[in-house]
Amino acid sequence: MFYLILIFTIQVPELAGFWLLTIIPQLPLILFLLLNNSMLVLPLERAVSIIETAFILFEIIAGYLAIRAMVNHQVAKFHLQNFSNLEELPADDYLHHGNGYVHPHEA
Repeated sequence: MFYLILIFTIQVPELAGFWLLTIIPQLPLILFLLLNNSMLVLPLERAVSIIETAFILFEIIAGYLAIRAMVNHQVAKFHLQNFSNLEELPADDYLHHGNGYVHPHEA
């Protein structure tokens, strides 16, 4: 729950920029270190590279899901703001007609 509250306090462009600026340099470099066979790679270094690759892949997935959740939240918030002015409409502008309310000019 705290994670979702923390997500919605940060703006979408900042999180997307952070996500891209951490993934774009990290992923090619770690894949180069992991998959380059012409370098002398120690077993411990290969193990650390595998773990770091797993963390980067998790960061890609979690970042995408967080950005998608934030965008959906912002879209819902934007659409709900359109309905905030409905409370300010005077009640006598609409007449009860059958199953719903009809504007007086349509009645």
